[in-house]
Amino acid sequence: MAKIIGIISFMNAAGAQEALLRLSRHMRARGHDMEVWFLYEEDAIHAAEPHIRVFEHKTRLSPVEYVKVFARLRRELKAEKPDAVVGFLPLGNVFGMTAATLAGVPWRVASQRAPGPTFGKVMRILDRALGTIRVYDKIVCVSDAVRKSFDEYPTTYRDKLSVVHNGIEWRASPLSVSEARAVLGLPLDGFVFGAIGRMKVQKNYFFMLDAFAATKDGILAIAGDGKLRPELEAHAHKLGVAKRVVFLGALGREEVRHFLRAMDVFVQSSLYEGQSNAVLEAMNEGLPMLLSDIPEQRETIVNDVSGKPCGMLAPLGDLPEWQLAFRTLGADSQLRRELGDAGLAYVNARFTLKAMIDGFERALVPSVGK
Repeated sequence: MAKIIGIISFMNAAGAQEALLRLSRHMRARGHDMEVWFLYEEDAIHAAEPHIRVFEHKTRLSPVEYVKVFARLRRELKAEKPDAVVGFLPLGNVFGMTAATLAGVPWRVASQRAPGPTFGKVMRILDRALGTIRVYDKIVCVSDAVRKSFDEYPTTYRDKLSVVHNGIEWRASPLSVSEARAVLGLPLDGFVFGAIGRMKVQKNYFFMLDAFAATKDGILAIAGDGKLRPELEAHAHKLGVAKRVVFLGALGREEVRHFLRAMDVFVQSSLYEGQSNAVLEAMNEGLPMLLSDIPEQRETIVNDVSGKPCGMLAPLGDLPEWQLAFRTLGADSQLRRELGDAGLAYVNARFTLKAMIDGFERALVPSVGK
């Protein structure tokens, strides 16, 4: 079996980090020796996870510290002598695959978790160059929408691309709806729209609040934290909905399961995604969803056989359509049941954990695919 090291930019509670740790756990369950290396620590949420390594216990690195991290990464890869490395996120790909090349690691796989145009300028230039030459042996994209974001790249880059969708480790909350709401301090009665994600520009929360403000009752509960939280709280006050918006802060994994159980409708207004773990969790919970009509979301919730969406899609930036969607889902219980049932059936048929692990195993251990 293979010795594999996963390299990711930083530790925090985001989906890419969860996906790499999930991959590591299940590759070990298949007999491979796999570790996850974090270049630095934005949040210590995974500090107790076994088989990990953190290079710098800092939330930010100076230019000198980046150089030191790269040098240490190269030394430790040379000492460990893995059969393969896999990078997650732009810095994990650029630093990880370059250091692995210099350390003599024979097989190097980059994993793209977001559309290429969303990378910072320097990372975008370096990633394109390294993928065009043989620093990246393969490039695994989390969705076909992400793969298509590289359509203008050189042929030698595009020829390395493949798609492996996310699959999640799903374990539903054992609590009833009212019990879950009580644990989280949410109103026991009434309608709950729920959203999960860090408070950053990508998640488009200001727009979500604008759309929610058109509803007459119910609450919007948001699980997640970040630098934008004070501004979002002020915006809710400005809109006159502060008493109906609950900011829960960051939740642990068990609390997230309770949160999904507590809500009536899952909402995600993202400007872009790779493939959202939170959407897959909502589908597994059987929740009706209101999502941005962007390629990454269409790929996840539009049934590839029937062509029908198993959630409601609203055009990005179209406030009247979002306001109408909020009101429609709040009022139509039959529609909510139909969408929730369709999402649960589709996620179980299309986006399984086994398919994810199989896909990465074929990419990381070429002999498996023969």
